[in-house]
Amino acid sequence: MKVYFDNCCYNRLFDDRSNIKNYLEREAVLIVMQKAFENELEIVGSDILEIEMSKIKNDVKRNDVEGVYHALISGSVKADPEVKERAVQIGQISNIRNFDCLHLTSAEMSADVLLTTDVKFLKGCRKIDVKVEVKNPVEFVMEVFGYDETDNENSKG
Repeated sequence: MKVYFDNCCYNRLFDDRSNIKNYLEREAVLIVMQKAFENELEIVGSDILEIEMSKIKNDVKRNDVEGVYHALISGSVKADPEVKERAVQIGQISNIRNFDCLHLTSAEMSADVLLTTDVKFLKGCRKIDVKVEVKNPVEFVMEVFGYDETDNENSKG
């Protein structure tokens, strides 16, 4: 399975953990990253991610985010004319922001699932026909790695 994180997933590692949503999403992103290190899935990147990461103003955070990114990815999608054309099409039929259209298109070209913590982006993707699953990391982890029917049986007293 190939996974594409949008930029907010990489940034979630460094966000305020006192916010429960941030905390849960951070833990889910870390689980997916661990699965990648264990070769249970692949994480793919893109030129678009690198451009967006380069815009992080805090030098320490930018270096940390880029370091995690480069340690994880198994390949990268180039922002070629096909990617840009599809992103324009998505932008014309949705309220998805430009960078997110490019992330979505990059994921369509390279991955089975796009993970995002951006609720507006996630909702926008669910309103249109896309060629990749789009999920929140917590939802993804629970579906793919988290819950087994026998878990419920084992917890009964």
